[in-house]
Amino acid sequence: MGTYNNEIEQFIYTVCYRPMWEAAYTYISEHPYALNLSYSRIQNPDSAMLEDMILEYTKNIRIDEDSLLFDAVVSCTINLTEDTYKGTASHETSQWLVLSCVAVVTDKLESVTVMNISGYTSGPPRKTDGHAVSKNIVPILYKKDLDDEATTFLQQYFPEALEKPMAVPIADIAKDMGLEIIQGNRITDDFSVFGEIYFTAGKATIYDLFKVSETSIDVKRGTILVDAYTFWERNLGCVKNTIAHEVYHWYKHRMYAAIKHVLYGQDFIACRCPSNMASPQKDEEWSDIQRMEWQANNMAPRILMPYRTFRMKVDELLQAYDYENSPIKPAILTSIAEELREFYGVSRQSVLIRMMETGYKDAAIIYQYDEESPYHGYLDQRDAFYAYRTSSEFRNLIDSGLFRYVDGYFVINDEQYIERNNEGKPTLTDYAWTNLNEYTLQFTWQSLRADEAEKHFPFELLHRETGERKASKYDSKQSASAVQMSEALQKKREEFERQSAARKITGVNKTCWEVIFEIVQSRGLSKSHFCSLTSLGEEVYRKAEKNIDTKPSLRTIVAIGRGLDLDIGTTEKLLQLAGHAFDESDEHQALKYCITGFSGMTIDDANEFLESYNYEPLGSKQRL
Repeated sequence: MGTYNNEIEQFIYTVCYRPMWEAAYTYISEHPYALNLSYSRIQNPDSAMLEDMILEYTKNIRIDEDSLLFDAVVSCTINLTEDTYKGTASHETSQWLVLSCVAVVTDKLESVTVMNISGYTSGPPRKTDGHAVSKNIVPILYKKDLDDEATTFLQQYFPEALEKPMAVPIADIAKDMGLEIIQGNRITDDFSVFGEIYFTAGKATIYDLFKVSETSIDVKRGTILVDAYTFWERNLGCVKNTIAHEVYHWYKHRMYAAIKHVLYGQDFIACRCPSNMASPQKDEEWSDIQRMEWQANNMAPRILMPYRTFRMKVDELLQAYDYENSPIKPAILTSIAEELREFYGVSRQSVLIRMMETGYKDAAIIYQYDEESPYHGYLDQRDAFYAYRTSSEFRNLIDSGLFRYVDGYFVINDEQYIERNNEGKPTLTDYAWTNLNEYTLQFTWQSLRADEAEKHFPFELLHRETGERKASKYDSKQSASAVQMSEALQKKREEFERQSAARKITGVNKTCWEVIFEIVQSRGLSKSHFCSLTSLGEEVYRKAEKNIDTKPSLRTIVAIGRGLDLDIGTTEKLLQLAGHAFDESDEHQALKYCITGFSGMTIDDANEFLESYNYEPLGSKQRL
């Protein structure tokens, strides 16, 4: 029994096996007629004795406070005896049983109890108490269930926060849970850890505020240490978030630590680092530690700002400020974020992220201005085109198709981060919203003089006093990890199915019109639908349909590319077939940006952009 498939199996064999054997032995000897003996030579045994028991698998694994609940499916070798007129007959048979067990574990094994034994039958899992966990004792929690999980926590420890908006007294909750919070010292000498919780009693090394000396202190099980710089270098909101993070570790992960301690003697400490552990990609395996850190990171703000009452508070403020009718929405959002920060006692950054998570996507407009970071990812369309026009490095990156402009962000072009809404338009996934800085390109601010700003931002009022305008500048160093991730994903994935179909069509020995019509047919577009999408007349459709011996203009191809939402590779292939190519002129940069920067948008969106720069719109007003 030295090799185990998982830790619940190891825990059963090394810790629980003896009491489980004894319970099964007693059950079999006292209830021989309860066994399924339909295939046994002895149908009416006078006695039954357990000879061997093997764990086949476990199911319904759950935790409830310090209790680990599980059903162990075991195969038993049983010796049956029956007294007959010929003497005593015996027969060995096999029987599968289900042992429903509860193990109470703190920093040691307190008890193991077999609550029930029954014959094994297949079927849906039975309803049990507690929270489902994996076979390594890690809670099973999905993104869609996070708010429900926060509600369950608050129902137990502070139900008032679920009835009306209020600040959650997380430090008081921690004390009610029997936890001790120690503040005022440094945990590390480099501020690499915000806070940590001790799942077992032991020694902790702390530093004074000025890192002059270090001290070893005794800590009991359930002690939370919060680094003093969490307040001085960040804010009170970060302290509350750190405590909530560690409280959730205790709430749901102390059993994981307890099992580790019982099995291996490990003194497990949960930490929260400011850099936050990176989440694995979609096709990568999560470690137990990554999964638990992801859970605590996501649960902390949801506990502090519960979904329903948080939305009540936001709606109350939006109505008070008459947000919908206001011409200065960014200023109002800034004021609302500040009021929410003070009300909940959290950071402004946390408020803005929570607003975006709960459906207030406009919060992204001011998320970029957060004073906690000199970088931003959100750009309006004009600012995005400025960055595209003035940075060849950024322009090449966007033209490559590695990133798409969605909801105001240049995000990695992958289905993990981009989905289509009910209207069929691209939008950021929930996963992308919660990890914006990791998966989007980053920018810094630069100030433009009035003459330079007027060149790039026509028809726009500049700052009244200085005549300057702030504009975004691409930061390649800050964006390096997102670029590397995008390049790695591009090597792994195939092109989006729709674009792949279009590219297959662009084969050899075909005219531009012929390829255009094959794309139209592959999309199942009627003549009227094609004209509606591209703003082109019926004569263009007929030219493609009949493969007229003429070549479409560059602008006609751009209108088709934008209207049919073709990628830059397919569009440039069409241009090549028609004897055209984008050059480096300002107008051609704008036309190219209509393909690369307006992915998923309509031709009307692109035309509004072109007209703002005094360029002729695409579609029926142009010459074919």
